[in-house]
Amino acid sequence: MNYKNEQTILKIIKFTPPIFIISMSIFLIIFLYFEYKTTYLQEKQLMEKEFVKYNKKIIKNNVETVYNTILEMQRNTESELKKSIKERVYEAKKIATRIYNENKDSKDKEAITKMIKDALVDIRFNEGRGYYYIYSMDYECILFPLNREIEGKNFYNFKDGNGKYLTRDIITQLKQTNEGFLSWYFYKPSDKNNNYRKIGFNVYFEPLDWFIGTGEYLDEFEEGIKEKALSYIKTLKYLNNNYIFVLDYDGTYLNHIKKEVIGTNGIKPRGTPDVKNSFDVVSKAINIAKNQGEGYLSYIQNNKPTSGKPTTKTSFVKGIQNWEWFIGQGFYEDDYEIALEEKRVILEEKFKTYVKNIFIISILLMIILLFVSKYVSMILQKKFKDYKIEIEEFVKENNHQRDVLAHQSKMSAMGEMIGNIAHQWRQPLSVITTAASGVKLNKELGISNDTDIDTSMDVIVEQSMYLSHIIEDFKDFLKDNKEKTCFKIERVVEKAINLAYGQFENSGIRIIKNIDEIEMQSAENQFVQALINIFKNASDEFEKINEKDKLLIICAKIKNSEIYFTIQDNAGGIPEDILPRIFEPYFTTKHQYQGTGMGLFMSEEIFTKVMNGKITVSNEVFKYEGKDYKGAKFEIILPLEDKI
Repeated sequence: MNYKNEQTILKIIKFTPPIFIISMSIFLIIFLYFEYKTTYLQEKQLMEKEFVKYNKKIIKNNVETVYNTILEMQRNTESELKKSIKERVYEAKKIATRIYNENKDSKDKEAITKMIKDALVDIRFNEGRGYYYIYSMDYECILFPLNREIEGKNFYNFKDGNGKYLTRDIITQLKQTNEGFLSWYFYKPSDKNNNYRKIGFNVYFEPLDWFIGTGEYLDEFEEGIKEKALSYIKTLKYLNNNYIFVLDYDGTYLNHIKKEVIGTNGIKPRGTPDVKNSFDVVSKAINIAKNQGEGYLSYIQNNKPTSGKPTTKTSFVKGIQNWEWFIGQGFYEDDYEIALEEKRVILEEKFKTYVKNIFIISILLMIILLFVSKYVSMILQKKFKDYKIEIEEFVKENNHQRDVLAHQSKMSAMGEMIGNIAHQWRQPLSVITTAASGVKLNKELGISNDTDIDTSMDVIVEQSMYLSHIIEDFKDFLKDNKEKTCFKIERVVEKAINLAYGQFENSGIRIIKNIDEIEMQSAENQFVQALINIFKNASDEFEKINEKDKLLIICAKIKNSEIYFTIQDNAGGIPEDILPRIFEPYFTTKHQYQGTGMGLFMSEEIFTKVMNGKITVSNEVFKYEGKDYKGAKFEIILPLEDKI
């Protein structure tokens, strides 16, 4: 290394990092400044645009959650009712069983019956609605607390509100299962004009051949579920003291953050209403819940809980049809304005602080890195000088070994190339030798003529050109960078046919071309060599068969954004056992003086590695001019991007 280059490297080491750091710091400050300013403006616009949309989504999600919880409570109403009455009937049976077991040996049936009736007659449950009844399996009423006068009467022909023989159905069920649920319809003491669904549970009491049971009107039990739902809603807590309001379709408030509002009517408010134009707003909300199922509405809240001032409120309401309720939640627009202003102030302060910090940190970082860079460059300069002598000595010591290895590698590569060339040259040399020997022999015999000599000379020249072409092809093939030229596929095919013309002429092969006008850019010479190898392979196969009409069909089309190139013959095809191996290097079925086994291998290398395509071969039966033929078919697919 000379002194000038050494000084240049040291200057680069010393000055490049500081220059780079300064440039990057300036660029970073400018970039972050504009990036953050853009982000700030975008965030402010997005916040202004998305606030209402976001809060609408929040209140809708909250209402949907409560709605789904209520639906789940409704779905569980019947199962909870069944569970409740079943537990009660089991308790009654347990009481009756205990009384019977304690007195069966000392008292008669009438006495035990009275004791059981006395024990059960006054028991009430489900907020006083529930009671026990007892009937014998002979349809006689043993106990009916609501009307003691019917006790002792036969209920064989008793029907419910829908005309069903209720007592018969209960006894039929118990004879099969000993217990079970049953539903029927009956009027209520408070409403004898309508029938209501009632669910009952009955259990067979074997000691006295009775059944004990109870029932409950489903709608009355559901009232308790409604109370549970309201209790659940009252426990819900949301940000900003928000809440879920509940009204029925008559406009009565069932839940509100203000307890004094609960029980009042929003359609017919007393005193100052909580909502401006309460009649219109509540009526509109009921209409949305009943007819649309759900929806948004905006209105003026006269007295906002947190400020006591009137403000615009947007709410989402959703109807619960079978209860004739609607639930909802809202948000105040002045919260949006307050939040927007707070966010604007925070962003502005944050932006100023952020830019200031970037500037300070960048300046400090530049100063620190400048000192570090200078210090490092000094160390590197010293180390560079210290190791310079060692490196030179090491290079000298290894130069000899490097030269030896390079020579061995070069000889190995040349040997491999010469071996490949030798394999390819055998057949052309044989043709040249034969042609030259023929000319000499004819001359010695005195039978030579100019035509024969010209023909032989043409053969020798053609084969010599082919030998030269082989050298060029091998040289191009060994190059890492393939030189590409622009050419037409039809011209390449013609060139390959001309180079192999002697093979086709001697074998009587008829060439059929169906080639579209396609222009591409690739390695033309290697493309030609690959085609010649395939043509020669077909010509050699024709020599093995006795086929009068020898065909070689060449097609080139564009399909599905790719170039499809096919070469097909009628030479009988390739034996199936060697078909998978024909592209292997040095694989051949010919005599060693007739073939090298490199032709098809090189063709595959060219099409796949040089031209980025693929090649396959198969045996196919085809029809041409009304006659069936069989032969090998080479299919070459080249990418369309190589097409001009």
